[in-house]
Amino acid sequence: MPSRPAAHVRTRPYRRRLGIVAVILLLTLLAHLLVIEWLKSELQAIAPGDDDDAPVISITLPPPADPTPPPKLPKAPEPMPPADTGKAVAAVPKSEPPQDVAEPAPPSPPPEATAATEVASDAVTATTDPQDDASTATPDEAPAVANSLFERASPPPPAELSFDAIGIRNDGRRIEGKGTITWSHDGHRYTLNTEVGVLLFTLLKYRSDGELGKLGIAPLLYAEKRIGRSETNTHFRRDAKVISFSASTATVPVSGGEQDRGSWIWQLASLGRGDPDKFEAGLLLEMPVAGTKTVDTWRIYVNERENVALPGGEVSAWRLSVIPGATSFDKQVDVWLAPDREWYPVRMSHQDKNGNRIELLLTKISARKE
Repeated sequence: MPSRPAAHVRTRPYRRRLGIVAVILLLTLLAHLLVIEWLKSELQAIAPGDDDDAPVISITLPPPADPTPPPKLPKAPEPMPPADTGKAVAAVPKSEPPQDVAEPAPPSPPPEATAATEVASDAVTATTDPQDDASTATPDEAPAVANSLFERASPPPPAELSFDAIGIRNDGRRIEGKGTITWSHDGHRYTLNTEVGVLLFTLLKYRSDGELGKLGIAPLLYAEKRIGRSETNTHFRRDAKVISFSASTATVPVSGGEQDRGSWIWQLASLGRGDPDKFEAGLLLEMPVAGTKTVDTWRIYVNERENVALPGGEVSAWRLSVIPGATSFDKQVDVWLAPDREWYPVRMSHQDKNGNRIELLLTKISARKE
């Protein structure tokens, strides 16, 4: 019987090994894809945003049929009055309604507002009484118009800010990453680009473009992209005097002074840098802030200055605590602006109503030339 060629005999183990290697590579690729999808879902939960994008299901029910009236029953006889025994009957005490359990104090002095405030007819409004509670303000106690408080604005110089980012889920799990903010302007127009990433993923990316005036920033476009979501655009159509949204058919009238979810920080930095003597602890500001679907009125409380530990040493900064509007998905937003660092934000903290939090801490400032 003729023997097989030696070359043919050698190719069979080679093909078998090649098939095993291909299977191992395929399983490894599949495992990596599963890990990536899991990580994306974990990161999506902590990406800061102005809504939870919960799906809304609309169901149309047929009108109910006319109910058949129940048969009439004979009238029950009235009960006999109790016999007079001559003894006094003790009154049953009414049960008092249970008192609300006090929630833990938030990290900032002002409590969360209990009612939505209407969009102010001017840019930003302010009051300087630290004892006033934002949630107890009444129409008769309307804050003063900000234009009467801040007389001018001076935007910080163009720069690129680098941050360490820490995401903390509501179950305590942490994940670390990096963030950058690129602030550019020529004195007339500005561009703001912000990006927060973890590993190879971009957790949040947004851009704000607009104009600069005597009293600061006037956005024209806000674009936001969160991980796992499509990009949304918010248009400030000042010629038509409305704000429109790509994620919603709603429009909001422009009354002046509206900011977006990126520009509001730099507007406050511009006001503080341009008129620093007006910045003081206890100052309460109101600012309409446009998100991806609507405009909320944010109340911003100026706390005492705090020392923030940075890689290059401590720096003194104003801590601003935001009380978002009632329709906002934000629960608490805090920003630290450092006058000794051109009023750049040196620390930022965001927490949503689900308890997920993200923290940014400044690590480097790189000057930019325009």
